[in-house]
Amino acid sequence: MRTAHLAQHTPNLASLVPLAQEHYATLTVGDLADHVGYSPFHFTRLFRLRTGVTPGQFLTALRIDAAKRLLLHDDDAVIDVAAAVGFDSLSSFSRRFRSVVGVAPGQLRRLAHTIADRPPRPFALCRPTAQSVRLDLELPEDFSPRGDAYLWIGWYPQPAPLGLPAAGVLVQSVRHLRLPLCPGAPFLLGFAVAADADPSDQLTPTQPMVAVHTTPITASTSVRLRFSDDPADPLRLPLLSALPVLCQR
Repeated sequence: MRTAHLAQHTPNLASLVPLAQEHYATLTVGDLADHVGYSPFHFTRLFRLRTGVTPGQFLTALRIDAAKRLLLHDDDAVIDVAAAVGFDSLSSFSRRFRSVVGVAPGQLRRLAHTIADRPPRPFALCRPTAQSVRLDLELPEDFSPRGDAYLWIGWYPQPAPLGLPAAGVLVQSVRHLRLPLCPGAPFLLGFAVAADADPSDQLTPTQPMVAVHTTPITASTSVRLRFSDDPADPLRLPLLSALPVLCQR
């Protein structure tokens, strides 16, 4: 079946969001497929075409996002957090958490204390390349009236913030920059943080101010990244990467 034909017959995947947000701890990919009336195989194919990630990754993202909030706002043991978000095995939870957040569950708690005492400073984790992208960074006018917001810009292997970026920068009070391309990680994602944001806002923002360039960038070009906390796409994954840990590399 051609991609264009698939796109024309994609079910209303946005209808899955309320169901997934309420029952993320127990839902399976099969449950989501049943909800929209497709076989798991065909549903997975359609979902990935629509979002760039698999439905399994989408469910995991919801579980890990909930786990991050429990870890930072409660004192429950990690094993209890794992069970609360639908994991039967502590080792499986810890492995999956680290793969998508970039740090272990216990380390996330320590990271929150670290950045409370010592906020990250601008830095760059990029290797020089022959090609680069010129970025114009556009924030809502009322987000940072003083123009001093921190902006994380990173390269990812897929158009979703799963794991730490392969390369990137943290800048402050900057609206234009040039970033070397990153072979193997062609998707550009950004996250804006107010200069006075507390650790919780940095690690588990309620309304993350993000920008996603959904098409891969593999050659020198100019791109306008527009940051927004009101996503047009209800299926956009929550911000999972523990970006402040990058300054410790």
